[in-house]
Amino acid sequence: MIKIIATGKGGAGKTTVIATLSRLLSRQGFRVLVIDTDPSMNLAMSLGIPFTTTRTLTEDKIGIREQLLGDEPDDDTSHGHNHGHRYPVSIEELLRLYEVYAQDNVRVLVMGTIPYGGAGCMCSSISLVKMLIEQIASRTDRYDFVIIDSQAGSEILGRGLAVDFDYNLVVTEAFPKSMEVARHVMKLAGDLHIKNQVVIVNKVKDGNETGLVSKELCLNGKILCPVRYDERVTEADRNGLLILDVAPDSPPVEDIRAVMEMIQESCHS
Repeated sequence: MIKIIATGKGGAGKTTVIATLSRLLSRQGFRVLVIDTDPSMNLAMSLGIPFTTTRTLTEDKIGIREQLLGDEPDDDTSHGHNHGHRYPVSIEELLRLYEVYAQDNVRVLVMGTIPYGGAGCMCSSISLVKMLIEQIASRTDRYDFVIIDSQAGSEILGRGLAVDFDYNLVVTEAFPKSMEVARHVMKLAGDLHIKNQVVIVNKVKDGNETGLVSKELCLNGKILCPVRYDERVTEADRNGLLILDVAPDSPPVEDIRAVMEMIQESCHS
């Protein structure tokens, strides 16, 4: 199972890239699970899933944690009483409760959002997703790819979600603020021993953006992939669609397909 996380500044186009990549992989016959960990839940919507009707992990996080870990009695404190023994629930059964099928049979889990003012941060929800991924990796062969669409910025890496993942897809624009976020998430991803870092320069118009990003981030031969600008991306988004739906042969779709092929080749090398 290949584990991928996508990171970057808000507005860089991370969700569009990941939604398109996941559908292209699924069209190739791969079993793809996407986990939307952005509290705005934009990825689910980009894949055609109305978040208002989606059962999220956050709303059931206490029960999910108990089901994943089970509840074994402490022999030293049972005093001969039969408290019962509850084994962890089948991971397959649990996943079926929460995963939703999107376009092209991409399967989606939605972490959820902050339910009300004063509810606190998303730390416990991120911790739950981390544990769930560990359980998926060790207890099932249900998926070929697990792709995490992270919230904007670097917090999710600071929580250690992507330890030993196969890829960090860093989506950035050739602007100072976007590149600074990219620089920071790459540093944190290195701390977590993510095996491969791929910088995706999004919304490329004249080609000079890739050289600028490479220089500013000191990539020194690391993998860099351009995704060309196309105004139809914004038009599709306004209509609740992806560029893949309205212009499947457009330059950005071709470029994201090239990213997919690069990942497939490196997985078999």
